[in-house]
Amino acid sequence: MRILHVAAHLGGGVGKAHAALAEARRAAGTAEDHRFLLLETPRDARFAERIAAAGCTLVVAPPAAEVAALVGAADVLQVEWWGHPRLYGVFAETPLPAHRLLLWSHVSGLAPPLLPPGLAAIADLTAFTSACSFEAENLAAAIARRPQAFAAVNSGFGLAASSLPRSRKPRQGSGGMPVFVMLGTLDFAKLHRGFFDVVDAVARDLRVRLFGHVDPGGDVAAAAAAMRHPERVVFEGHVADPAAALHGADGFLYLLSRDHYGTGENALVEAMSLGLCPLVFANPAERAIVEDRATGLVANTVEEAVRRLAWMVDNPADVARLGAEAARRIAESHSPEASLAAFSALYRQVMAAPPRRRAYGRALGAGPADWFAASVGGIAETGSAAGSLPQVVSRLPSKGSLRHFRECFPGDAALQALAG
Repeated sequence: MRILHVAAHLGGGVGKAHAALAEARRAAGTAEDHRFLLLETPRDARFAERIAAAGCTLVVAPPAAEVAALVGAADVLQVEWWGHPRLYGVFAETPLPAHRLLLWSHVSGLAPPLLPPGLAAIADLTAFTSACSFEAENLAAAIARRPQAFAAVNSGFGLAASSLPRSRKPRQGSGGMPVFVMLGTLDFAKLHRGFFDVVDAVARDLRVRLFGHVDPGGDVAAAAAAMRHPERVVFEGHVADPAAALHGADGFLYLLSRDHYGTGENALVEAMSLGLCPLVFANPAERAIVEDRATGLVANTVEEAVRRLAWMVDNPADVARLGAEAARRIAESHSPEASLAAFSALYRQVMAAPPRRRAYGRALGAGPADWFAASVGGIAETGSAAGSLPQVVSRLPSKGSLRHFRECFPGDAALQALAG
C-alpha cells in the first residue's frame, strides 16, 4: 500500500509523531510505502531526518505537476492538517487526479484554527489526534451524518521506560523544596494567563522550571516578573531532551488557556509516561488524557488550581502514587504501536472506497482571505461565544495567524484589507 502524506513541513508535534511512527514501522517490518510531500523546507530538520532514516521518501516543495503525479500514484492521500496557509493553497489551487482522502487533524478544532467542515465532508475518513475533537461544534452535523467516517488516533506518545531511573524519589529539589516542571509553548496563545497567579498564591515555597522558548520582552516574561515571588519561576529555555528536563521533578504543572489549539499534548503525555503527576485545567484536550484523582489533578478555576497545587506540595507520597498510575495507563494507550494498529485499520477502511476527484475549492474557498475565514470559522459569523474577530485573531497561534497568511500570500489584496 502506498501512502502519500502531505504536510506543510515536519517540525513540532507533527514531525515528532511521524518520526516515532516511521521508526516503529521499520522495527515491525511493515510493508507499507510512506512518502512525505512537504510544502516548505523544514527549519528544524531533526524529525524529517529521522523519518528519512527510517526508509521514507521526502519530497520538498515540488511544482504543481509533480504534486498531481504523486497524488495519482498513491493508494491513499493522507493530509496532515493543522490550518497552515500553504495547505489551503495547494489543495484549493492544484488540480488533482482521483484519489482516496484521509485527514489527520493535528488541531483540536474546538477553537480557531478550525478544521473546515467542507473539507471533512469530502474526505473518505477524518482522524482526530484526540477524542476531544468530537466536541467541535462546526463538525457536529458532519459527524452526525457520517459517524463511521470519523475516528481518533493518538499523536502523543510516552517516552521509553529507560528514559529515567526506575526509582524516582520525590523532593529532589535543592533543600527538599518541591520542584515542578512546565514543558511546552510559553506564550499566552496556549499558556493560561493565570499560570503565574497560581504559582504565586501557594503558601509554601516551591520552584517551577519552565522549558521552552520565551520572548524576554513579551507578555509571559512580564507576567513572571510581576509576581510577588518571581524567584519561584525559572525560565530554562529550549530543551532537546524532554526526559532530562523532567528528571527529578515532583509534578508537572500544565495549566493551559481554555481555548488553546492543542490536541495530542505531547509534553503532557511524556511527563505522565515518566511517572509525573500533572495538574491541568479542565479543558477538553487535557480531560481526554488526565483522569482527576486517578492519573493526575484537574482544576476548573484558578482558585481551585491553587488549592490543588498546595495539596501536591504537602502530599508528595500521594502525588507519586498518582504519577505511577499515570505512567501505567499511558504505557497502555499512548504508544506508536497502538497508533500504527489504528491506522492500519483506517487504511483498510479507506481502501474500500473508490478514488474520486474532490472539490477542494468549494470546500475551502476561492482565495487566501476565504481560507483564513475558514480557519477562524467565518468572518461575518465570528462573534458570541467565539468573541469578536479581533479577539479571535489575537488568540490564534503565530502559525496560522493572519500575519502568517499574509506572509505566505503577500500580494493578496483581500488579506491586506482584512488586516486593516
